[in-house]
Amino acid sequence: MDNAEKIYLDYTIDKDLNQSEKEILSFLIKSKIDDQHLSIRKAADELFVSTTSIIRLCKKLGFSGYSEFVYNLGLKVKKVHSSDAESVEEIHRPLEASINEFIKNIRTTFDYIDEESIQEFLNEIEKHKMIYFYGAGFSTLFSNYLAKKLELFGYYVSNTSTSDSRAIFFNNIQKYRLMIVFSRSGETSKVIEKVQIAKEKGLKTVLFTGNDKSTTAKLADIVFTILDPTIESQREFEITSFESNMFMFIDIILILAIKKGIIKEY
Repeated sequence: MDNAEKIYLDYTIDKDLNQSEKEILSFLIKSKIDDQHLSIRKAADELFVSTTSIIRLCKKLGFSGYSEFVYNLGLKVKKVHSSDAESVEEIHRPLEASINEFIKNIRTTFDYIDEESIQEFLNEIEKHKMIYFYGAGFSTLFSNYLAKKLELFGYYVSNTSTSDSRAIFFNNIQKYRLMIVFSRSGETSKVIEKVQIAKEKGLKTVLFTGNDKSTTAKLADIVFTILDPTIESQREFEITSFESNMFMFIDIILILAIKKGIIKEY
């Protein structure tokens, strides 16, 4: 596989290009590899197409226009020229495939999550400056992360997990009105029990999970589902985009809270 083919594959993964667009892309890639600096008008003349056709292709590939595409193309050409050919062959395609898979999964996650749920969650953290966090297994990483972030913004938080005793939970839960739970499967018995108790005591419950059909999801008031590629196989220790997308989702929610003036950066 030569450099032009590698770059072509980068741009066309998950893109439904017609034959004309494929020919335009191939021409632009070859021109850049040959170190030709073509204006959009010059490229259109060489291809016997309109400048509009080229711009349409650039936007289909995810760029704002021709200039942004050409800049990105230049970076890709520089990268393949400076890389060892054998290493690129071994790493390049799986690297690009993994990046595209992660991007696709976070986009799918946000397509699934409705904005009303995000707004409702923001309303809750605006009303309640004391928040009880509960995490199960590896999900305690997310619970710790969001709790620490909100603590920096002046919130009072308690952060417990399934390793803590029932007595600790009962002693702490009394003074809270909002509980945020992280559970990938949503089927951990201790998580289900604690959410049931929280609801009985009148707390608003928010669940971050990978399984929107779980028992906990049916109990919680607000549910945020991050796409979990292992949900059917139950291979939850497999390395996927779930963890990184969960952290990204948390950060995006915090950014929204800052922009709406709900929390303030110091």
